[in-house]
Order: sequence, then structure tokens, then C-alpha cells
Amino acid sequence: MTNKEKNSEPVKETSNFGETHSYFTKNVLPRSMKAHKYKVSMPNSYIHNQDNTFVLVTSGTGTITVNGVDYRLEPDTLISLGCFHVYRFTPDEGQVLKITEARINTGAYLYLIANPYFKIDKFTVPSEPPILKLSGLMKEVAYQAMEGICTECVSDNSDKYNMCFCYITDLFAIVNAPKKS
Repeated sequence: MTNKEKNSEPVKETSNFGETHSYFTKNVLPRSMKAHKYKVSMPNSYIHNQDNTFVLVTSGTGTITVNGVDYRLEPDTLISLGCFHVYRFTPDEGQVLKITEARINTGAYLYLIANPYFKIDKFTVPSEPPILKLSGLMKEVAYQAMEGICTECVSDNSDKYNMCFCYITDLFAIVNAPKKS
């Protein structure tokens, strides 16, 4: 071994989030982020969810059946589905549901829960999926986040997974925002 090899420091791989977050960007942040837009014109087959999934209904009306329970859908509805939910969409007669969907791995979701920047006083994992009718700023943020995720997923940007994580953070914040009494 040469003196140069003995004295050289190992190269540190850091993330854009800073050196302390390298563990998370290498091991937790999504590396197989999936996002897409699609239309549902008739009841679809049940989907066995293995990821944490955000669903945004952009147009149409119908229902989502999650674990055997029906929930109403209309435009501007945001749904957060954890792992192991079984679900399907059924549009109302004559309707087409337009859906934008983003999926992240469970490790990224757990990191979001543990994130010290979120001030969630009483975090719980509800037995029913959070389903929110959005308006105003929350609606704008959700649409921009979903569009950003869809754009980044097909880009060649070397930072696309970090960007997707930031957009997912926006969706997570919407779902966990304090509810108005």
C-alpha cells in the first residue's frame, strides 16, 4: 500500500439533505417511486396495496372500496392508503374517475412519521384511510405535489428521488394537518 493510499480519507457520500441524512437517502428514501395518471370508467379489480399510496381524484364521481368499506369520491379528494389495504374504484354510472396516484416505500413513510419537522401532537394510525375533500391552498399544494411527482418520475434528473420525497412530504403534511373543529 502506498503512502498516498494510507493517508487518503475515504470518500464520503452525502445527500443534498446534508451529511447527517445520508443514511436515509441511501437506505430509506424511495428509489422506486412510482406515479401515474389514469382513468377508471368501470369497476376495476381489487388492488392489494404493498406501498404507501396517495391517490388524488381530479375529476369524476364514484366510490373507493377499502377493505370492504365504501367511501364517496368526487373531484379534489385526496386519499392516503397505507400498506396492506385492499381497494378498488367504482365510478358512478356514466362517470369516469381521473386519478393521479403516487407510491412510496414504507421506510420513507416511517421516516416522515419520525421527522422532527412535523409537529403532530397525537399521531395515530387510523383504521380507516384518511380521505380528504380539498379546497383552497391545500388543493393547490396537492395538485402541484402530484404533478411534480409525475414529472420527476419520468425525468433523468439525478436528484429526482429527493425531489419526489419533498413532494410526498407536502402530501403527508396535508393528510396530517390539524383538523378544524
